[in-house]
Amino acid sequence: MSDSKKQLLKIFIEVFPLVMFLYTYDAKNWESVYLATAVFMGAMLISMVASKLVFKKIGLILWISGFFVGVLGGLTLYFRDPMFIKMKPTIFNGLLAITLLGGVYYKKYFLKNVFEAGFPPMPDEIWKKLSFRFGLFYVFNAGLNEVIHRNFSFETWLETKIWIGVPLGILFMMAQMPMLMKYMEVDEKP
Repeated sequence: MSDSKKQLLKIFIEVFPLVMFLYTYDAKNWESVYLATAVFMGAMLISMVASKLVFKKIGLILWISGFFVGVLGGLTLYFRDPMFIKMKPTIFNGLLAITLLGGVYYKKYFLKNVFEAGFPPMPDEIWKKLSFRFGLFYVFNAGLNEVIHRNFSFETWLETKIWIGVPLGILFMMAQMPMLMKYMEVDEKP
């Protein structure tokens, strides 16, 4: 399997639980949030198993996300309160931010450990910049999630995750490309 196909499959495996949640949730039926949460939890487990079968390992981010989906999804179902599942992005992004920014402070660039195999060789200064930028981006995401889930309806929160969160993530990644392109190997054709 080519590297690009592996990357697409990895993205599909990681996005599958969210897609299943969105497919199951029905804005016209408030109670569907609980069914969608249960489906989300099951789909996360399927994604973890698929990752193990296809890639022979479960990535750290998938483990962490799976843990929070399991715990907060379970609390959502047990207490019949969607506040727990709405807090998952805040906790997850906050944990990533603390890890990355703490790593920058202690000169331990965790992004390097996670992504080094898929990136060209880069000096630690670039990993430091990436870690710092990603750390701030995760702080922003955690703060945005807190503002929206505490002040708006569940539907607005969910729509914001899809129509603002996803495009912001894509734009943020694209904004990192100029720095990364300096280290990409360019095949020159005669």
